[in-house]
Amino acid sequence: MLSQTFVKTQSQIIFKREVDYWNQLINSSEHRNILEKIARKRTYNTSIAWEDALQIAYLKIVEAIQAGKFSGDTIKDFYRWSAKVAKNSIIDCIYQGKNQYCISLDRYVSETDVPLLETLCSQLNLWENLEIEDLALKAAQIVQNLDQCYPKRKYQELWFGRVQGKTQTQLAQEMGLTQSTISKRWKELESRLLEEMGF
Repeated sequence: MLSQTFVKTQSQIIFKREVDYWNQLINSSEHRNILEKIARKRTYNTSIAWEDALQIAYLKIVEAIQAGKFSGDTIKDFYRWSAKVAKNSIIDCIYQGKNQYCISLDRYVSETDVPLLETLCSQLNLWENLEIEDLALKAAQIVQNLDQCYPKRKYQELWFGRVQGKTQTQLAQEMGLTQSTISKRWKELESRLLEEMGF
């Protein structure tokens, strides 16, 4: 039992030393300068920022080390190998970036004067919009149920007219009622709707 814990602690110590060694090699200023030059050179005149490419290169080098792909003997071998890994990972990143079709957010939505950026929602607006949409669907269902219970009141027709932005006068003409009747029915519908929705 004691020998097993000793072996575990020894292997943990060796592993920690290896991790520290690789961290020192990867984060040395010489290595950083090499990778930065590669990233700047490879991303020049591309849509990818060199800082992003550098981060991708670091990640790929760490992944390759963890996979045991480095088989050199000296620090120079490591730098040469890591430069190749960085170069290839940046080239892959640029190639993938070229295959993506990007649209400017300043472009207008077809057949409108609205820029694409204005149509996008923030996460908060998205939740608000979903809540509003959910409430609207719930309200429409309640109006439909009320219309079935009170068909002579024509609640659904009244609701659709209001959703379309029609005035009480327009609704009165279309439905063959007076404007005051439309006003009373709208107030009835509002109170029943709020009651059914629990407000």
